[in-house]
Amino acid sequence: MGNCSSCFKSSENQNSNVASLQVDETTNNLNQTPQSVHSVGSSGQQQTVAGNTVINLKNEQESYQLMSGQHSTDGGVVKSDKAKSSSGKKGKDTQISDNALNKLFEEYKDSNDDAILSEGIERLCRDLDYKPDDFAILVLAWCLDAQQMCCFTKSEFIQGLQKLNASTIDEIKMRLQQKIEKLAIDPELFKQLYRFTFRFGLEPGHRTLSLDMAIILWRLVFTVHTPPILERWLNFLEQNPAIRGLTRDTWNMFLNFAESCDISQYDADEAWPSLFDDFVEYENDRLNQNVAKEPINPRDDTS
Repeated sequence: MGNCSSCFKSSENQNSNVASLQVDETTNNLNQTPQSVHSVGSSGQQQTVAGNTVINLKNEQESYQLMSGQHSTDGGVVKSDKAKSSSGKKGKDTQISDNALNKLFEEYKDSNDDAILSEGIERLCRDLDYKPDDFAILVLAWCLDAQQMCCFTKSEFIQGLQKLNASTIDEIKMRLQQKIEKLAIDPELFKQLYRFTFRFGLEPGHRTLSLDMAIILWRLVFTVHTPPILERWLNFLEQNPAIRGLTRDTWNMFLNFAESCDISQYDADEAWPSLFDDFVEYENDRLNQNVAKEPINPRDDTS
């Protein structure tokens, strides 16, 4: 999403019936006890087949263990053709899922590039009933591990949706809502999204985030977990255009600062970025209505 801020504007049930197995009678030794072979009938009870004699097993617990794969039979269980083919069927289901994701990607990809670009992202947002600058679209970009704004590569889109376990628009909407609800109650998960947001907002080849983009993204990412200090912090940045950009360290540490710092008890000797010192000084002057005649000239975070 180049970095234009406008872009932010049942697993299958298995059949429990296993076919009855026929055992060849031994003709050379009629007195020899035939080997027992276990199968599971449609009633769910385990049976033993030996020649033409069928003996119902009375131990239901053992039968359950056998059906659930918890019982060791030392080769006594023989899989039916259907059971043997389950792995092949699973592979087919995976292929169908891949086909669905490829088809979904084709609906939004750019006609001249093998990626979903600005126009396709806007159409995707409309189909998801979101605006490009909604918090949910940032969450989607995070789930896809998108490397830049206004662009979802094919691998990002398909692999991201596989991890999200979604292959349709309705499923994507549902999974996004689930993620948003979890982000609201899981601070560690939110921290992952927060740190992703800095990288996501960087211009290609840049290591600092422009001030304008940082302000946009701070407001966006703090849609949940909004710290009380946020608007005062952003106001400070907007009032000081000399601050040209923000480093990754400053971005990351602001989350801790916003969650734990009491401005009235702020200690300038602690290991906070110098920009935080300037902010606290600015805030104290404002709160005390003791604005200096000469405005504070904050230090540029990129210098």
